[in-house]
Amino acid sequence: MRVLDIIPRLERALAESQVMLVAAQDGCWDDLIELETARRDLIAEASRVETTVLDDALVARKKDLIRDILAADAQIKALTQAWMGELQSVLTSVQVERKLIRAYESR
Repeated sequence: MRVLDIIPRLERALAESQVMLVAAQDGCWDDLIELETARRDLIAEASRVETTVLDDALVARKKDLIRDILAADAQIKALTQAWMGELQSVLTSVQVERKLIRAYESR
């Protein structure tokens, strides 16, 4: 892979991150998982490129892209954690309901 291939890969990874954010905002968790898998491959490819020969403008662009990817990830993480909290609450209430049902059925 050529050194200059890193910028288009990171741009695609950012685009995937933005789609992932929309999926998280919409609660489309299965879609989020699929998108994350595709994005992970792009980032893995980009991370294998030696970028010491990039000029200052490309280094700045690379940093901006990485910063934006990380910002999207932070938002996705917050949405995911909120959803996991809601899911935990639902699971807890289901467990309590089952215990109550068992308690009343045994009488």
